[in-house]
Amino acid sequence: MGTTLISLDYYLHETWSPDREFVDGEVVEWSWAERNYVTWQVAFMVWLSKWRQSANIRVFPALRMRTRSARFRIPDVMATDRDAPEEQIITHAPLLCVEILSPEDRIGRMEDKIEEYFQMGVRAVWVIDPRTQTGYQCEGPHFQEWKAAAILTIPGTPVQIEMSALIADLD
Repeated sequence: MGTTLISLDYYLHETWSPDREFVDGEVVEWSWAERNYVTWQVAFMVWLSKWRQSANIRVFPALRMRTRSARFRIPDVMATDRDAPEEQIITHAPLLCVEILSPEDRIGRMEDKIEEYFQMGVRAVWVIDPRTQTGYQCEGPHFQEWKAAAILTIPGTPVQIEMSALIADLD
């Protein structure tokens, strides 16, 4: 049985609860309601928010962004330049997209999404696995695995997050 495709107009004017991504006519559900996921999302929001003034950034949870004409993605956490245009749906490249893996996430699907982010002009992507407390700092096509001792950065900004300190703050 095939996938039913919908129009971009229908996607943009429908109310989705929770919100969903849109990839070439297909609505893509994503899961974020698990405790481990939300704990990491909140931790990144808090830590990145500490840099709002000194790094001149804005931080958003689960905000839609248009990566291509027929693709809308929803990073778990996003940091934008404070000087970027204020948009309801982000169309200008954010500085950072954070993706927190849920149990059903597949790395192949994540690689496609990361590639879209970099093609859009995103400077850095952090991919987090809450179950193992590991992840990747991605800059372009390079995935650098980090462990708890790592310091994650956003190129061109003073933002630095020491992962051991962030992990220690997790409940």
